[in-house]
Amino acid sequence: MELYDQIRRISFVFFLIVGLTHFLSGLFFVNGYYVPESGIINRVLFIPFVLATLTYAFSNLKYHLAEFGKDAKWLNYTLVGTGVAVFLGLLVVELFVVDSICPLSQC
Repeated sequence: MELYDQIRRISFVFFLIVGLTHFLSGLFFVNGYYVPESGIINRVLFIPFVLATLTYAFSNLKYHLAEFGKDAKWLNYTLVGTGVAVFLGLLVVELFVVDSICPLSQC
């Protein structure tokens, strides 16, 4: 249970830092401040933000289940499978979906 608590706390810190940076870079990009830099930061932090979110959510779920004394092995496999599927899906979208030249306005 202590392991899940440590993972939960560390992933929450990553969730906050990466999420806040991703959110602020998106605001900068939309409002036209530092457009090239904020666009790159926003695109680069998309997948790490989703991974930090999934890690925090799954570790929080495991922590609370372990707190109540319920430990299901099938849940471990389900969470790992879901995480891998989401990561591979995001990778496919990032690699194979064509980006717009100018996403905020009609060109």
